[in-house]
Amino acid sequence: MLGLRTVPRLAWISVKSRHGEYSRMRVKIAGTGKCLPGTDLPGRIVTNEEMVGLLLAHKAVKPGANRPWSPDELTPQKIVDLVGIRERRWVADSVNTSDLAIFAAERALADAGIGWQDVGILAIGSSTPEALFPSTACMVLNKAIKGEIAAGRLFEQDARGFLRIPAFDLLAACTSGLYAIDLVRKHLLTETGSRYGLALGAEVLSRLLDFSDTNADLWGDGAAAVVLERADGPSGIVCTVMGTDSLSIDAAYSVGHDTRRHESPDPPNILIKGHDIQKFVLRIIPELIARTIEKANAAPDRTRSYRIEDIDLFICHQANARIFEFPSKKLGIPLEKFYVNVDRRGNCSSTSVLLALREAVEEGRLRKGSLAILLSFGGGLTWGSMLVEW
Repeated sequence: MLGLRTVPRLAWISVKSRHGEYSRMRVKIAGTGKCLPGTDLPGRIVTNEEMVGLLLAHKAVKPGANRPWSPDELTPQKIVDLVGIRERRWVADSVNTSDLAIFAAERALADAGIGWQDVGILAIGSSTPEALFPSTACMVLNKAIKGEIAAGRLFEQDARGFLRIPAFDLLAACTSGLYAIDLVRKHLLTETGSRYGLALGAEVLSRLLDFSDTNADLWGDGAAAVVLERADGPSGIVCTVMGTDSLSIDAAYSVGHDTRRHESPDPPNILIKGHDIQKFVLRIIPELIARTIEKANAAPDRTRSYRIEDIDLFICHQANARIFEFPSKKLGIPLEKFYVNVDRRGNCSSTSVLLALREAVEEGRLRKGSLAILLSFGGGLTWGSMLVEW
């Protein structure tokens, strides 16, 4: 056990209606959007054939063998067999994290039927922010304001009074996107002047890769966004569970981009201890699912009971395609209830769950009244989950 504690969370507020009665107020997902390099912005699809060529050319070390892979050992199909990934997206040199983020944000705003002027808070989860400062969120707002001026929806003399909202980045590795949603949700529930907020995941992981490390085959670029709306009614985020296990910080970490003093610079890379991560994931997924259901049923305002079998879709962090088999078997959940897009997107870190959510919506996997659990885990080690009534 990782010692997950069910800390009370503000999942709803009650407000007095015009009839004098109290009604439930929740935060719901009002719109979703995404940005894929090679489709929406300059970039390309990186196939396993290209990936194998890169790894072999850089003499990537075979895990556990302490020697480079041989060409007959490392094949495109071998990557599929190991992690279930067939392709991933990487940005072109001209594209940065804020470019991906604003594209996804504007798609989500359009999906929700609102504009930038309606947004009361912006949070971006990212393991690859465009700079240490200013935040990628501030860069996105800068581009949003300039875009409104260019489109004639905002006069330049009014620009400094536009979108003066809280805007910040979060870094909780692959859980950053869910952390962003949870913080925006809490803001909307406590700051009643804000009805809408934006939460995003945005990553340019391809610029952190060392191709002498076999794990370079895991990572993909992209962005995804959700518009959150404070609204009256049963739909929305029912509850959240967030936490960390900081004693395992060395299980996944970045090198080559930090403020530590080094005698010689380290090349950029994402280092992970695959065996440790696998043990953590196999433990945390079923535990988080059970804890989330337990917490939802303990809420004093609930209007129904929640059971694992009632969940229509589990949208988990897409670390690889194999990790869902164990929780499926352990909890008796049909495997088809776990949404999978890692085969064509790779591991997009903080973007992963939000991107999977958007693509599940596109595929019609979520309809009004559907129940979904969003779940993520990442370096730190961090974890997060939320039960959503669509």
